[in-house]
Amino acid sequence: MRKLCVCLLLFIPLSCTAVMSSAYGETRVYQELTDKQKNELASLQKDIMEKKKQLINKYVEFGILDQERGKEIKSHIEKRYEKERENGFLPKLKHQKEKFHKHHIH
Repeated sequence: MRKLCVCLLLFIPLSCTAVMSSAYGETRVYQELTDKQKNELASLQKDIMEKKKQLINKYVEFGILDQERGKEIKSHIEKRYEKERENGFLPKLKHQKEKFHKHHIH
């Protein structure tokens, strides 16, 4: 029984390491999106941006943020939207993967 426990304790971490390395070793390639798909993503992202700006306006209205800080935040939201639009609204998984490896796997 003791040998079985020792074997399991050794096997489980090794198998997890193998699974993690294969999962994070592959590069995600996105298919080309159709114009309809691109327009749908752009529309959703624009809606999200507008909702975020409305939220900031409410924070200013309720006195949580001052006018100047509200303008700065809305400007940042707009710049981020433009950058995402230039990149086709696709998520940046490579950056997250490198960040994960850098901080969690030694």
